[in-house]
Amino acid sequence: MTIDPARLNIRDDAWEFVEITEDFIRHRAPIERLANGDVVYVYRTTPRAIDAMLEDNKRSFEESHGRRFGDGQIVGRIPLNVLFDPKNQLAQKIREGDRDHMKWWLNSEAARPFRTFRGRV
Repeated sequence: MTIDPARLNIRDDAWEFVEITEDFIRHRAPIERLANGDVVYVYRTTPRAIDAMLEDNKRSFEESHGRRFGDGQIVGRIPLNVLFDPKNQLAQKIREGDRDHMKWWLNSEAARPFRTFRGRV
């Protein structure tokens, strides 16, 4: 059965994160508890515009040619699925207080699609 979550008037704080992929973000909220203790959930899937973000990053990167770094300069935009991906260890190192790991990763070739400004961080 398909239910439109917008018609259920679910509080914002009732939604819990389920998964994130390159194509969508999925949350769920409980809508009913059955007599046997099981919970019925409604799922909300939001499409992601990763391609548009990567194109915008590329345009910003190209436009940064000849410009200098300044305070508050945005050097990259990283999607949450990349930030929390265990293979990159970005979120883990941030939690541990390792600021150098993010700089190292942003300067790597793997981070090139997420950079918005030329130069070394």
